[in-house]
Amino acid sequence: MKITIKALLINETNEQIKIIDNMMLIFSTATRYSFKRILKGEKIEDLEKEVAYKFNLNIRQAKDAVESARQTIASQKELVKMNYENYLKKVTTIEKILKDKKKNLSEKKGASLLKKLDKRQRKANYFKRFVDTNTIPSVVFGTKQMFLKRCKGLISNEEWKACRNNRIYSRGDKTKKGNPNLRVIIINGVSYLQISTLEKTENNRSIKIDVPIYLPQKLSKKTGKVNGTNYRELFFNHLAAGDAYQVEMIKKKSKYYCHITFELPKADVVYTGHSGIVGIDTNPNGFALIMIDNKGNYKWNTYLKQHELMYARNNRRLNLCGELVKKVILIAKSYNCCLAIEDLKFKNDTDVQRKIARIKHGFIYSKLLTMLEASCYKEGIELIKVKPQYTSKIGLYKYCHQYGMAVHNGAAMVIARRSYKFKERVPKILKYKLVDNIELFDQKSNWSKWNYINKIIKRKVGENPDSWIVNRKQILGIA
Repeated sequence: MKITIKALLINETNEQIKIIDNMMLIFSTATRYSFKRILKGEKIEDLEKEVAYKFNLNIRQAKDAVESARQTIASQKELVKMNYENYLKKVTTIEKILKDKKKNLSEKKGASLLKKLDKRQRKANYFKRFVDTNTIPSVVFGTKQMFLKRCKGLISNEEWKACRNNRIYSRGDKTKKGNPNLRVIIINGVSYLQISTLEKTENNRSIKIDVPIYLPQKLSKKTGKVNGTNYRELFFNHLAAGDAYQVEMIKKKSKYYCHITFELPKADVVYTGHSGIVGIDTNPNGFALIMIDNKGNYKWNTYLKQHELMYARNNRRLNLCGELVKKVILIAKSYNCCLAIEDLKFKNDTDVQRKIARIKHGFIYSKLLTMLEASCYKEGIELIKVKPQYTSKIGLYKYCHQYGMAVHNGAAMVIARRSYKFKERVPKILKYKLVDNIELFDQKSNWSKWNYINKIIKRKVGENPDSWIVNRKQILGIA
């Protein structure tokens, strides 16, 4: 697992600033030049030599400029494909709602959905053109926001050029002791960024300049110790081992930020599923947890709630996510067990229902799960990802009434059992009380069976899970 830390150049001299700005200008120009040539079909190998000669770069710098352009094109193609699939799914979802006669949509709701359908269809057609032709939309170097400001005359031409020519990128190389062109070195206990300039020696070697660099480290005001993970120490250990690390230098408001990316050392897995598993269901207001033993039997459940996640600002929200993840890690260690989560995909989320769209837009599921995965990686805790299909419904219909717990904890129960490869069969009472044709039902796959049961129950009680929990006995005729 890779991690990125943000460092800052300090105490730069005027001469060093001129050198760095000139390098950024040439590197950014070389990247845009490479971008256009790659789109025209020029071979990467030939382009690297051409860029090195044209812009007076060493071959490594030329390769980095070409690679930066190639990555931009590749990411844009992937983004186009993802957007097309996303909008196509949204179109399909709306069409199903409009065709469903049981919905009894009002005239106003129907008109609203038709308007939304037209908009989503136009978006899907727009991205389909690029998918079919294997092309990409126009790319603005310097951000679209700044481009629009320039078009409106809100910024000067110099400001526009400054934001287009504000970066240098250098890949890592273990054979070159980490990074050949943007190298972090330690001299007398002080950190420096050693930059290979465009000027050459008589032996055609790049002249290097050393600029002091500050690597972040937050100390507690009370204890004087590092709060959280000591990333500076981790990077210094990585540096001492001579392993590769990537550096991207970006100029913002006359300051030079260095984004240093390196491989995080993986701890030996100590906490496994031999003693049990804690299943986790992720929700907009926290984690639903449940523990089972290695035979799939229920042990306990809890809910780590944090309602502030729904409306907190970004920095506060990240802090709350970190606190939740820390609690989960401590629980896993105290019970000497591993964790199980859903392998969630976010690219196909639909925005047909405003409430769902608002929650999914406002809450950073991906950030919460990423933080949990990183913590497990560092702490030596095994993290198992399972398919998310029907976890909530199976938990609701099978376990909630049995153990007297909420629907989210029921979903966590299914997640934990699924990590042990347990199959969740439809209970006999649901089968014989709700299904008319048992023989035909038995021929269905397990997913189809649960889908069938879910449709029957929804027709009886609606979408609200509490309605099923309260009226279960009456519906099944066992009151």
